[in-house]
Amino acid sequence: MSIIGAGTAYISAHMAVSAKNVRVNGAAVTQMRMLLQQYGPGLCSGASDNSMATVILPGSLSIQQINVQCSTSNTVAVGGISVSQPTSVVLCAAASVGNSFEVAVKVGSNSAVTC
Repeated sequence: MSIIGAGTAYISAHMAVSAKNVRVNGAAVTQMRMLLQQYGPGLCSGASDNSMATVILPGSLSIQQINVQCSTSNTVAVGGISVSQPTSVVLCAAASVGNSFEVAVKVGSNSAVTC
């Protein structure tokens, strides 16, 4: 009976940790989608809204910095001024065992980007 009890306790604890990870990742994805909708290319490095690339994690209320990866299209010269428009913006939170994210969380339109 004690072996069955220990196994049940282990499975219950593992399920609770998995549920917490799903909740944290879901909250991060929701916030990252909102950031992309609201700021888009403004989150790219050197842009005015780059400092907004953060999410607030539930439970701990800690602020997690998000990696922003932007790819640009060809540069076009308009009136002697070079202009390049970002074609895709990807927000990424890398996996770190024992930290905020157990798996990498990626939101954006470029599936080739790795965290």
